[in-house]
Amino acid sequence: MLALTVPAHAQQSIEWKQVTNLPKGLNQPPGLKLDILGIELGDSYAEVKAKLQKLADEYPAAPKPAGNTANDFMLRQLGQMSGASDAPPIEERETIIRYQTPGGQITAQFVGQIFLRRKLPSGNSKIDETIHVLLSAPSSGAQVYAVRRSLSFDNGNQVAIATFLQALSDKMGGARPQPIGPSGNTYRYQYDNGRLVAPNPPTQDGQCAVEVVGTEMRSFARSINASGACDVSLVVRFGFGISREHAASAEFYLSDQERAKANKETDYAFVEAYVRGLQSHSGAAPKL
Repeated sequence: MLALTVPAHAQQSIEWKQVTNLPKGLNQPPGLKLDILGIELGDSYAEVKAKLQKLADEYPAAPKPAGNTANDFMLRQLGQMSGASDAPPIEERETIIRYQTPGGQITAQFVGQIFLRRKLPSGNSKIDETIHVLLSAPSSGAQVYAVRRSLSFDNGNQVAIATFLQALSDKMGGARPQPIGPSGNTYRYQYDNGRLVAPNPPTQDGQCAVEVVGTEMRSFARSINASGACDVSLVVRFGFGISREHAASAEFYLSDQERAKANKETDYAFVEAYVRGLQSHSGAAPKL
C-alpha cells in the first residue's frame, strides 16, 4: 500500500509490482550455505513464511485453559506470570518508506518484518527462542536480507560458549569467527566479494550489519555498507551466564548488506517513479 499522508489530500494507493529479483548466493563464498535454521538470504516472503510455519509446528504452544472455573482462572494467571502469551507465534510488522514532497510526504507500506517466537523443550525447562526476519519491499521481490535468531537459557540450560563456537566453526567450513570488541562476547564472520576477511582493527558494527528501521528514507539505503568491505556478515553475541564461559543468551545475526542496499534502492526508485507519475498529471479544475 502506498498512501499520501497529508490530511488535506485524499489517500492515493498503488499496487506493488516486482521489477527485480536478485538470485540467492550473491556475495557469499562458493560452496558454503549461509542460513539460520534453513532460512536463507534471498528467500521470498512466501518461502520464509512457509519455513517459519514449519518451525512453529515443530513445538506448538500448549492450548490455554478457556473455561470459567476457579482452576481455569488460576492456570491462566500462572501462565501469564511465567511469561506465556496469547499472541500468535508468527507476527508480521509493516515497514514504511517515506518520500518527501513540497506539500508533505508520501508513504509506502509493506511487510518488512516477521517474528517467530517459540519455546524449545530442554529437560524439565524451556529455552526461549525468537527468530526475526527482515524483508525488502515487493518491488525488489520481497526478499529476506537479514535473519536474527535469539536464544535465552535458564541457569540449568546454559551452554558453554566454547561449544557454540565449535558448532559454528563446523557449520562455517572450519573457519573461526573474528572476536569483536573488548568484552569477549561478540564474534563475526565478514565476507567481502565472497572472501572471508578479518580487518584489523575490526569493521565497526554500524558498517557491518543492517540496522532495523521501521521507517525508511533514501539516505538509509545509501548508508548501508558504506565501507564496501562488509557485503555479508554473521555476527554472534553471547550474554554471560553463571560464568564467563557459559551463555545465558545467544544471538546470531546473518545479514546481506549488498542485497539490502540494492533492493532498498530499487524499492525507493519504485516509489519515486510513482510520485513522478502523480506530479506529471493535473486534475480537472473546478468551476470558478
